[in-house]
Amino acid sequence: MEDNERKLRLAVVGCGAVAAIHHLPALSLCQHAEAVVLVDADPGRARDLAARFGVPETATDIRSLPGRVDAAIVALPNSLHAPVSIDLLRQGVHVLVEKPMALNVSECDAMIAAAEAGRAVLAVGLEFRFFDSSLFVRNLLRDGLLGKIQRFEMHQGVIPRWPFATDFLLKKETAGGGVLADFGVHVLDLLLWWLGDWTDLEYRDDAQGGIESDCELLLALRSGDTGTVTGTVEISRTRNLANTCLFEGERASLEVGIWDPDPAIRLLLADREVALDGRARRTEGSGVDFLEAFVRQIDDFAAAIREGREPHVPGREGRRSQALIEECYARRQPLELPWSVVSGGRT
Repeated sequence: MEDNERKLRLAVVGCGAVAAIHHLPALSLCQHAEAVVLVDADPGRARDLAARFGVPETATDIRSLPGRVDAAIVALPNSLHAPVSIDLLRQGVHVLVEKPMALNVSECDAMIAAAEAGRAVLAVGLEFRFFDSSLFVRNLLRDGLLGKIQRFEMHQGVIPRWPFATDFLLKKETAGGGVLADFGVHVLDLLLWWLGDWTDLEYRDDAQGGIESDCELLLALRSGDTGTVTGTVEISRTRNLANTCLFEGERASLEVGIWDPDPAIRLLLADREVALDGRARRTEGSGVDFLEAFVRQIDDFAAAIREGREPHVPGREGRRSQALIEECYARRQPLELPWSVVSGGRT
């Protein structure tokens, strides 16, 4: 194999659930990248996963990685994304960092600067952008096929069934936030990618000094050359919601699933009784699942390194959603819940 066709040597840093369920199975299918070392503070966990996926080496820290690997997937608790990524990027190790990119915008900026200093590629793990449906929606909106967008409505809620390896998501200092920083980063990233930068917002959640499980946004976005569009976003960890996004345009409305990687899509022309219902498909294949989305993400990361280009989701794009999340928390207002109101007044 020629050197420019050699597989990318990857370290997976962090051997929790997302590595075991998504990254390592995807790497086993990738043609252009392979895991050569697993890094975790728990050596037993790293050894178990290495044996399961045929990874030749394990380590307990990142100090030995430069020179041994070309790149790393950073799948650690959120509070460690920035310091570990910065250390690797400065030494020329390319990084694909899990979402959210960091705890705040300052950390995002430091990561981007480290990538520039080390001449390394920095990609952010927002794999929803690799769904065929996500690209289909972006193209429809970009090409103006719905007409001027008048409003949007997004509902995303799943009661967690994830096999957490640690409790970091339950602590503000390690997670950075609650459901908005966890689930919400995906849906906010899609809205920013589909419609444009935000211009104004109102935000409410149920944090009450801790981390939020439910939140609501009234969000204004700059929609191409057609002005500003306002819509609502509802995100929940306590309820299973519709998990759809609805766009209403002058000529048509579009509804798409946002949690299923191969969702139903419904297109209804204005003032018509017949709708189109179907699924987005690439011309050469069938529908995508989560595993395929992670394979596409890693293959794109490897191609960006090989070709000297930006990845599909570069650091500056991860920064956009983090900046919006940070602004939401800065403008936080209490979310009114049914059980917080009693007869004759508030509790």
